[in-house]
Amino acid sequence: MSQFLTTVEIKKIGDLHAEGISSKEIVKIFQAKGIRFSEATFRKYVQMGLVERCRRVGQKGKHRGSHGLYPVSTIQRINSIKKMISGDITLEQLRGSYFSMRQKIEEVERIVVSVLGDVRVLAKSKAKSERQDVQLSRDLENLGKNAKRIINSLEKMEGTFFQA
Repeated sequence: MSQFLTTVEIKKIGDLHAEGISSKEIVKIFQAKGIRFSEATFRKYVQMGLVERCRRVGQKGKHRGSHGLYPVSTIQRINSIKKMISGDITLEQLRGSYFSMRQKIEEVERIVVSVLGDVRVLAKSKAKSERQDVQLSRDLENLGKNAKRIINSLEKMEGTFFQA
């Protein structure tokens, strides 16, 4: 049986790839560890919803296109999946499990943070007075607190269904 990635190894990878990591790099990391893993398997995990989709990042220069980057948490998730399927659990069983729910909650959190960031930038540019700016800041702070409460509630519900 291959040795899986340790928490320390995953943390080091996270430190090196804070902005995200490509699918090719992820595959190489697992293969270097002696874990059978390919681009096709990676795509299958994404299609099944076990691993989140990448975010597209433009490359500098004219007409250079973009490439996909995955959060480093993807490595932790794949590592966990590989551990679980080395036992008695199938990919189909995992599909409706904790991984799917966790991914959706993380996606909601990322989207909320992104939208709030966009609204903050827009609010700064549209505030016509200092008083209006202060009110917008308060409203944004309340929105952030409400979003955090919703995410915490989802995580609590998740814990009810998938207790470790």
